[in-house]
Amino acid sequence: MNRFKNIVVIGFIGLGTMLTACSDDDSTSLNKTDQSLALTILHTNDHHSYFEGQSFDLSLDYDTSDPDKEAVRVNLGGFPRIASAINQYRDSNTLVLNSGELNGTLYFSLFKGEVDFKVFNKIGLDAYQLGNHEFDEGDAHLADLLTQVDFPIIAGNVHPTPASPLYGSNIQPYVIKEIENQLVGIIGVLKVEKTRESSMVSEDVLFDDEIESVRTYINELQGKSVNKIIVLSHLGYDFDKVLAENVSDIDIIVGGDTHDILDSTGELTGMGLAVDGDYPTVIQSPNQEPVYIVHAWEYAKGLGRLDVEFDGNGKVTSIGGNLELLVADQFQVKDAAGQWVAADTDQKARIESAIDGLATIRQMDESQEILDLIAPYKAELEAYKLQSLGTVAEPMPFTRIPTDFAAGETPTGSYAAQVVANAFLTYLPKADVAIQNAGGVRAPLEDGDFTVADAYTILPFSNTVVTIDMKGAEIVRVLNEALDYAQGISSSTGAFPYSANLRYDVTLGAASGTGIHNVDVRDSDTGIWAPIDSQATYTVATNSFTAHGKDGYVTFGEVRDANPASFEESDVAYVIPLIEYFRYELPDNTLPGIDLNEYSLKSVTTVTP
Repeated sequence: MNRFKNIVVIGFIGLGTMLTACSDDDSTSLNKTDQSLALTILHTNDHHSYFEGQSFDLSLDYDTSDPDKEAVRVNLGGFPRIASAINQYRDSNTLVLNSGELNGTLYFSLFKGEVDFKVFNKIGLDAYQLGNHEFDEGDAHLADLLTQVDFPIIAGNVHPTPASPLYGSNIQPYVIKEIENQLVGIIGVLKVEKTRESSMVSEDVLFDDEIESVRTYINELQGKSVNKIIVLSHLGYDFDKVLAENVSDIDIIVGGDTHDILDSTGELTGMGLAVDGDYPTVIQSPNQEPVYIVHAWEYAKGLGRLDVEFDGNGKVTSIGGNLELLVADQFQVKDAAGQWVAADTDQKARIESAIDGLATIRQMDESQEILDLIAPYKAELEAYKLQSLGTVAEPMPFTRIPTDFAAGETPTGSYAAQVVANAFLTYLPKADVAIQNAGGVRAPLEDGDFTVADAYTILPFSNTVVTIDMKGAEIVRVLNEALDYAQGISSSTGAFPYSANLRYDVTLGAASGTGIHNVDVRDSDTGIWAPIDSQATYTVATNSFTAHGKDGYVTFGEVRDANPASFEESDVAYVIPLIEYFRYELPDNTLPGIDLNEYSLKSVTTVTP
């Protein structure tokens, strides 16, 4: 249950009405105090419909006979564990916030956000900021979801027009909470471009500039005598810093979208995690006052816990906290043969002792209430994995390196990788083309019945699907890098590239950088093939493994490093596009034989040195 009296809930977007539980005179009487205010903020972000704990490897200093830290496999996070922590920490001076967002697992594919908001109803959020993925099923579906929530949904720069089903929904620009006779304002803000470009939001929803929107609502809150202001942001870590630098009178930004790990203890780096900044990150505002930014990683792996004190004028006088990784009380370690085995009694005691000495990791039991809530959905999900998705008309082999064939002949290679690339392309409306490494596909698509379990067998990895904006010349270069890597000294044949909306001739054994040539690109709207434009910009869908420059796809990583804005993580699990492809894209749920006109390989020729 929400422990705070919700004094003011302002402005249902679209209706433009003002709902208040007290008069402006009443609100003015609040905050006129010399008392300080101690507040705890518990926060999560970017859960992407992950609910259960996940197997994860951490480096912990538990073996006194070994000076190096040892790998320990833990069961990490999950909302049953997060809910238990919230129940332990929560008191009348606590805010529980979530900055979005949905979509990424079968829980969303099957239940479309129902589980997410039921869990958050049970936890009792004080505010939830919409993420861009909340719009993935369109305006009407989101509008229906919002009728099921009993906590505030905020997004100050989102404005449905009367033509949108979201018009009149309970999206608010901000909420005001009364704590110890003092007012705390929480403003919501959403990243505009990403929402427009990477979701199914309609043109009937209008957006304000992010910075101007926050500035407007700060002024409005200050007019209501609110002098403690939190921005619940779905802008991303870098944009949060820009917001802090450009808008005065923000005290705290609780962020999300970019899945950042923030830590000031040094412990998370020691556990083998890549830390992106301090917790909290401190930025000076235009009036040279500190703004404190916090994020809490991703996928329900942890809980952010921030303790802050305000003076009577609403200024932060003390602040601190950290991301907490919440783990089960069972551990695995590697034996002498390098195999994962259950920790014995002595090892477990030493691991628990190591954990007790750290601020950023805690053992936590799971909430039975949340487990019980999730249980029927989990049972349905597990049963669904055995269900048929459709039919495969002809076998789709997964031979990594193709053998020679001439243009017009039956092509060789990994038809299965081609199917995966096609699925990526149809799943991500922003993408112009898709590229899939052959080794990312682990089994053929056999003819006959095709089940969800088959999809997981074919794509077993914990990758996600991403997009990268890049020039045509860079696409040709990365294709050749992959080919060279597949043929090189590494013998990593899995690097060989297959594509959707791209086709090319391949010369095996050619000089480095030249083996893939005559690259054509297909216009998704017209279906017309034309030579790729080296200077034009295309949006490429791929998996997160290759997107980071792995498997020889160096240019992907270089493009991302040079221009982080070109890279967009969908946070959708690797297998989901293939499942959705069968469910929604294929006529009669039947995968036909390979289309020679759309297959990525036009011809393959082998030359000898």
